[in-house]
Order: sequence, then structure tokens, then C-alpha cells
Amino acid sequence: MKFEITDSPNSYLKIDFEKNEKIIVEKGCLMYSNGEYIFENKIEGGFKNLIAKVFGGKSLTFNVYTAKEAMEMAFSAKDTAEIFCIEIVNNKSILFNASYHFARSFNLDIVPGGMNEEFYVKTKGVGKLFLKGYGQIIEKDINTSKPIYIDEDSVIAYEEKLDAEWITGGMKKLLTSGDGELFMIKGQGKIWIQSKTKIEYKKDKF
Repeated sequence: MKFEITDSPNSYLKIDFEKNEKIIVEKGCLMYSNGEYIFENKIEGGFKNLIAKVFGGKSLTFNVYTAKEAMEMAFSAKDTAEIFCIEIVNNKSILFNASYHFARSFNLDIVPGGMNEEFYVKTKGVGKLFLKGYGQIIEKDINTSKPIYIDEDSVIAYEEKLDAEWITGGMKKLLTSGDGELFMIKGQGKIWIQSKTKIEYKKDKF
């Protein structure tokens, strides 16, 4: 499976399939196909997935597309999000906010993040993970024993091996600075950050 993500702004995902290749995509994102395909629903049930749905925005059903021939398909986010790809290798899990999931290889699963990461999900297996974010997407390498601090709304995903936890500066700081909770992060690994949030792209209503 070969893919191309078009330049931002308004990026979309274009995939060249060989026969019988599959992809899992969020519902309602198909733009076009120049060949025949099989469509199925994938349901990810269970109590842990339901909790991840309630607290983290995880989808419980996805669309699965299987190419019946060599063909091209294109998929686009339903809003102004930009799409990017993370290659998952050697079963190195990525933790991410479930609401930023866009698509993934068929052999790559997403599961609840665990007791300390109730609002996040993580990858299981190897393959391509396509996420979406807003504004500029920044891939940042971290290698420090001294914590750095990142606004929680800016964090899209990070490698599980990083030591990350939520902290808060209290109600006074929230009211006076406008800043929300922060991620305190240290260790060695990658983190993906967005420069905008979804709400900043909403059109004014008149």
C-alpha cells in the first residue's frame, strides 16, 4: 500500500492499493475511488472501549475498505483538520487522544490506554497510523530528565516510553492566564503537537 498526504492546508489522504489490501478509516471520510472495493463495518466493543468512547472520544465503529483490484482511493477529514502519518515499528506503542484518529493499517489495533491514561488510547502491533490535528503539526524529539510542559490541548500523541502526566496550576491560574491543564513530560522519545485547536477553526455564527 502506497500513500500520499497532500500539502496543508486542507490535506487529504490518497492511497494506491494492490488487490485485497485493506484500510480502516473513520466513518464518512471517503472522497473518491477509481476502482471496485468491498465495504464493511468494524465494531470495537467491550467495556474498556466504551469507557474510552465516553471519556476520550474513541469511535466504536469504523469503515473497512478492501480493494477488489489495483486502484486509488482518497479520504478527507470531515472538518479543517490536517492529516499526518506515524509509522509504528517494533511494537513501539503510541499513546494518542482518540478523537484525533483518522485511519490506520488493517493489522494495527488501537486499545484503551490503561489505568493512568483513561482519556487516551494506544496502538497495538505494527503498521501505519494516520492521525489528524489542527494548524501546524510539530513532531518533537525529547531527550531530557528535566520536565518540559505542554498544554494538554496541544498534545496529539506521544510515544508510550515517555514519562508523561497531567498537572494543573489550579483555578486561579486557569482564570488569569487562560491556560488549561498541562502535560509534564520527560524521558526520551517523540511527541506530536498541534499549533491550533478545533474550536479555533469554527466559523462565527450570525
